[in-house]
Amino acid sequence: MPRPRLAGRRPPAAGTAGRAAAHAVAAAAAALITAGTVLAVAGRDASARPGAGFADGAHVWTELVLASVFTAAGWLLASRRPGVVFGWLALAAGTGHALAAAGEGWAVVALDGGRDLPFASLALLAGTMGEPLETLVLAATWAAFPSGRLPRGRTGWAARLSIGLCAAGWLYGLVSPFQPGQLPDAYAGVSNPLDAGLPAWQPVPLFASGMLLGSAVVVVRWLRAGGEERQVLRWLAVVNVAAILVTPLVVALPAGELISSAGTVVMLVVVIAVVLRNQVYGIDAVLNRTLVYVLLTAFVAALYAAGVGVLALLGQAAGGPWTVVVAVGAAFSLAPVRLRVQRLVNRFLYGERDEPYTVIGRIASRLEAAGSIEHLLPGLLEAVAGALRLPSAAVEMRGDDGATRRIAHGAARPDAAVVRFPLAHQGRDIGALAVTLRAGQRALDARETRLMRDIARQVAVAASNVLLTEALVRSRERIVQAAEEERRRLRHDLHDGLGPVLTAAATKVDAARNLAARDTGRATDLLGRVRADLSAALGDLRRLVYALRPPALDELGLLGALREHLGHAAVPVTLTAPDALPRLPAAVEIAAYRIVTEAVTNVVRHAAASACTVTIGCAERLTLEIRDDGTSGAAWTPGVGLTSMRERAAALGGTWTAGPADGGGRVFAELPLALAAALPGGAP
Repeated sequence: MPRPRLAGRRPPAAGTAGRAAAHAVAAAAAALITAGTVLAVAGRDASARPGAGFADGAHVWTELVLASVFTAAGWLLASRRPGVVFGWLALAAGTGHALAAAGEGWAVVALDGGRDLPFASLALLAGTMGEPLETLVLAATWAAFPSGRLPRGRTGWAARLSIGLCAAGWLYGLVSPFQPGQLPDAYAGVSNPLDAGLPAWQPVPLFASGMLLGSAVVVVRWLRAGGEERQVLRWLAVVNVAAILVTPLVVALPAGELISSAGTVVMLVVVIAVVLRNQVYGIDAVLNRTLVYVLLTAFVAALYAAGVGVLALLGQAAGGPWTVVVAVGAAFSLAPVRLRVQRLVNRFLYGERDEPYTVIGRIASRLEAAGSIEHLLPGLLEAVAGALRLPSAAVEMRGDDGATRRIAHGAARPDAAVVRFPLAHQGRDIGALAVTLRAGQRALDARETRLMRDIARQVAVAASNVLLTEALVRSRERIVQAAEEERRRLRHDLHDGLGPVLTAAATKVDAARNLAARDTGRATDLLGRVRADLSAALGDLRRLVYALRPPALDELGLLGALREHLGHAAVPVTLTAPDALPRLPAAVEIAAYRIVTEAVTNVVRHAAASACTVTIGCAERLTLEIRDDGTSGAAWTPGVGLTSMRERAAALGGTWTAGPADGGGRVFAELPLALAAALPGGAP
C-alpha cells in the first residue's frame, strides 16, 4: 500500500522563510513560557488560597507543561517541514497554552496578589482564551492528518462541522463577557476588553460537541483507511477513545488534569514520527505503555471512587481511616489487573503473539481444513498474518530446478522491513517464510521471533507437501506423455519399418513359389533376398526390444549388464558392488541401469574427467553413487539427462541428488528394493 501522503511542500525560498518564521514563533512561545513560570512562582501564595478559581497553581503548571510540549513539537515540525500544516497547528496550540499560563500568572499577581499591575483585563483574556485553542488545533489535526487535506463526502462535512464548532466556541468566548461563575471575587471588576455585548454564556457545549464529533471522524477514517494510513490513524483513534473513557475518571485525581494530557503527548509523537520520517518508529512501544498505564489509572480511580461512594452510603466521611483502607485496596488491585490489561493491549496492537498455542492451533486447523493443495499455503499465510496483525506474509519456495516461486497474502509498502525465516524439511532447504513488519517496527521482539520460528516449521511441512505434490503431478504428466510418445514411436517403427519389410518378404516368397517350377535360378535369387530382408527386420526388432529393456539385463543381470556396458566407456570406470543382488523388480533394474549409464555418459561428455567410480550398495535400499574427478565446480544446470535420472528415481519413490562435490562431480540415487505391485503379494 502507498504511504500516506503529506501536505505539499513549498518552494525553497518559501521554505527558508517558513523556517525563520517557525524559529520566531517558537522563541516567542518560549519567552511566554518563561514569563509564565516566573509569574507562577511569584503568585504561588495567592493561587494556593481557597477560591483561586481557574488560576490555581496546578492549572498554571499544567498549562506550562502543555505549552512546552506543543511548542517543542511544533518547532521541530515547522522548522524541518515548513510546508506541512501540522507543525504550525502545534505551534498555535503551544502559543495558546503559553499565553494562558502567562496571562493567568499575570492576573494572579496583579489581582489576587494585590499588586498594582496594568493590563489585567488583557491578561485575563489571554488566560481564558489561550487554552481553548488546543481544541481547535486537535479538531483540525484529526480531520486532516496525515495528508493535510480534509476527507471527502459525509466524513469531510462532519470534519468541517467539528472544526466549526470548536472555532465558534473559541470566537464566542473571545468577544463575550467574562463569566461570573468562572472567576473568583477578586476579578469581579475586570471586564473583557473585546466584549461585544453578547449574553454571558459559557461555550463549553460547543467545544465538547466539536471534540466528540472530531473523535468520531478519526474513528471513521481509521475504519475506512488502508495500508500505513490505517496504521497511523489507529493510534489517533485509540488515543481519542481512551481519552473519552478515561478523562472523567482521572481528572478528579491529584494532578489528574496533567495525567489526562498523556494522550495528547502520544498524538504529538505520532504526528512527529509520520511527518519527519513518514514512518511510525517506536510508536508501538510508546502507545503500548501509555494505554496500559492510562487504563490502569482509570481502573484504580474508578475503584477508589466506587469505594468512597460506598463509604458515603454507609455514613462514613471522606478522609477518615476507612478512606485510607479503600485507597490501599485500590492500589493493591494493580498487581492482578496489570497482566490482564497488558494482554488486552497487546492483543489489540500485536494480535495473538502472547498466545502461541492459540496461533499454532489456528494454523493446525488450517492445515486440517485445507480443501486442496492450491489453497493450503494461502490459508496458512492468512492465518499467520491475521493472528499477529502483520501487513503481509509470503512463502518463497525453491524448486528442484533452482527457480523460486512466491505465494503471498496481504499487501505492504515496497520499502517495508521484511524478516525471513528459513524453511527446512527433512534436512532440505526449500525456501523461506517472509513476513512484513508492522509500520514503525525494525525487528520482531524475542517472543514473536520464537513464535515465528515455530510457525516456520509448520509452514515448511506444508510447503514441502506442495512441492512434492506439484512434482508428482508434473512427473505423472511427463510419464504419461513419455508413454504415449513411446507407443507412437513403436507404432511408427512397426508400421513404417517391419511392416513393409514383412509385406515385401511375403510377396517375394509368393513369386519364388510361382517360379520354382519354371525358373529355379530366379526363385533361388528371390529367396535370398527374402532372407536378407528378414535379417534386416530381425535387427530392427532387436533394436526395438533393446529400447524397451536391454536384453543384457535378462541375460546377465543388473551387475553383469553394467560391467559389459561400462567396459566400453571412453573413460576408465571402476565398478564396486556386492557379489550378488537380491531379486529386483524389473522397473527397479531398468531404472538403476539407465541412471548409471546416463550418469557415466554425462561424465564422458561434460566432466573432462580422467576416471570414474560407480559404487552400488544394497541394504534397506539400492544405492547408486557415480563420482568423477572432473573439473566442473559450478552448479549443474538440469538438462535432459539429469531430468531423466531424477524422474526415474521419483517415479519409483526413490531419491536422487546431483551436483559438484569435493574433487569432482557426484550423482547419488536411492531406489526401493521392492515395489507394491512388483511381485505377487506385493513382497519381494
